[in-house]
Amino acid sequence: MNGFRGWLIHTSRLISERVLDLFFLQKCTGCAKPGEVLCAACRSALFKPGGQCLICGFRNNNGKICPKCLTWKSGFQVKTGFPFKRALWTGRYDGALKDAVWNLKYKNRKTLAEPLAWMLFQKFSEMFPDFKNTSFVVIPIPLHKNKLRRRGFNQAELLAREFSRLSHISLLTNSLLKIKETPAQVDAPDRETRLKNLEGAFAADSKKLTAYGLQHKAIILIDDVSTTGATLIHASAALQHAGAQKIIGLVIAHGG
Repeated sequence: MNGFRGWLIHTSRLISERVLDLFFLQKCTGCAKPGEVLCAACRSALFKPGGQCLICGFRNNNGKICPKCLTWKSGFQVKTGFPFKRALWTGRYDGALKDAVWNLKYKNRKTLAEPLAWMLFQKFSEMFPDFKNTSFVVIPIPLHKNKLRRRGFNQAELLAREFSRLSHISLLTNSLLKIKETPAQVDAPDRETRLKNLEGAFAADSKKLTAYGLQHKAIILIDDVSTTGATLIHASAALQHAGAQKIIGLVIAHGG
């Protein structure tokens, strides 16, 4: 009976996706122009090149850590040091970009993963123009198994797969796990609370990472939205504990 129920749920999702493809996905999320889920003009308009704080994502001219994050970072206590090298965002979590991420995440519009991943690739290429000369690997931020069961897919993994396809950088899944179900970060009042919520939430498979030679690779950690960097920090710390040396966060939108 459980097998039939699982098949029925899966089939219902597929039918829902096809119906959405026919009746909803033919218009651009940004401008409602028929033909593409996110048209080329809106992709270009949403993508914001230029400098930003390496931690919080706020735009600045020098592309370094902003004074607020510099003060906060100096008090961050982990034995191995601050866990990721830098984080990159394509834009702010508002307007058409917010609509696109929200529709991917909550309305099952999986075809949005491709244009959003294109934006990730543009930002990454801007900051690392010679990336083909470095050994990178792509890892998505995981969902807890209960949330994955409820949603049916991990939006970060969809983005990571498309980014991997565009960049020709290898994708590694199931090496980073979310082992603790946590409250929605959007409900947390401040950065400290978000950090505390995620303590012990992630674990990395050190054997799998070692077998893959991850200590000799730079990890691109992909997520859809980041506000304070708490998820990136704890996920990166788990990877660092398993032997990762260099970690870069790559996120669609900054929600602060």
